[in-house]
Amino acid sequence: MRNYVTAAVLAVSVLTLAPAARATASGTGAGSAGTLYVDNQISGTLTPISIATNTAGRPIRAGSSPTNMEITPDGKTVYVVDSGGPGGTVTPISTATNKAGTPIKVGGNAYGAPFTPDGKTLYVANANTPGVVTPISTATNTPGKPIKVGGSPQFITVTPNGKTAYAADLGSGTVTPISTATNRPGKPVKVGKVPDWITVTPDGKTAYVSNSGSGTVTPISTATNTPGKPIKVGAGPYAIVITADGTTAYVVCTGGTVVPIAIATNRPGKPIRVGREPGVSVISPNGKTLYVTNGASASVTPISIATNTPGKAIKVGGAPYAIAITSNGRTVYVASQVPSGVTPISTATNTPGKPIKTGNSPWSIVCAPTVCRSSSTAG
Repeated sequence: MRNYVTAAVLAVSVLTLAPAARATASGTGAGSAGTLYVDNQISGTLTPISIATNTAGRPIRAGSSPTNMEITPDGKTVYVVDSGGPGGTVTPISTATNKAGTPIKVGGNAYGAPFTPDGKTLYVANANTPGVVTPISTATNTPGKPIKVGGSPQFITVTPNGKTAYAADLGSGTVTPISTATNRPGKPVKVGKVPDWITVTPDGKTAYVSNSGSGTVTPISTATNTPGKPIKVGAGPYAIVITADGTTAYVVCTGGTVVPIAIATNRPGKPIRVGREPGVSVISPNGKTLYVTNGASASVTPISIATNTPGKAIKVGGAPYAIAITSNGRTVYVASQVPSGVTPISTATNTPGKPIKTGNSPWSIVCAPTVCRSSSTAG
């Protein structure tokens, strides 16, 4: 996790990198193309925001300390992961009514939580030692038997074909493959020190794991679950995003750079300088621009993917972390923790609009796949 400390708040930033739910322009329900959901870690709430009007709806109670959110592929339900409650819970919220269902009990220190592509199972990483992954059936909202993995798993992802979930075991320096057909773990794959983020290429052939303690990224062949040669990228590699055509992986390094990796050769390109303590990123739907949050610079840096050159930093609120972009590519939304709120940015001009007030310490942004794309702790 990344920590941002200010005089007002200590924030353990958890993003989300995924989609979220649909709702009406008024923020009261689903059915139209237009609601973002923002979880507020200190307030224990979700704030629905209308994309049409950039106004916040009524807060939705969602546990005591939400750390992550994911949404079903059909956009009907947001699942809120809460590590602050007793033992850890996951709360389903209907996007049709914005009402919370009964919390689902999972293990402590619940964190990353991706869905299988068919939306039938949510896998929740419980960052304990030894660690486990808890599968949840979305048909019944019941948890299955915990799956033993390595120490302190935080980030987890599922392959595009839905056959394998990969848990990055931060405390063990391993990645554990899990068969989604049987929910049985395979042999752990040795990677670097402190594996954080994990992302799979669009063709499903390679999983890329950032090792923040080693300054490297490890490619893993999903066909054989064998690691390739570590790729040196620089200090503090964290979030990884891959272009839709599968040619380039962009690695955000908290030392202040973004490193492009050519997937065909696994060779890193020249580091791209951005702001201080960059955190997460999102690629525009047209594939032309990468937007990167800079936690200590209170800004967002746009990067031209054609030339790998950064543009002028866009000022937003302090400690920005979560980021999303609308499916039409017109607006980027950035959640900042100090002061608490979400800043809309016009991509036509790269100028920020008026911040939208949310609850205390907004942590992540999700929205239906047809509405926007966002960064995610799932990897």
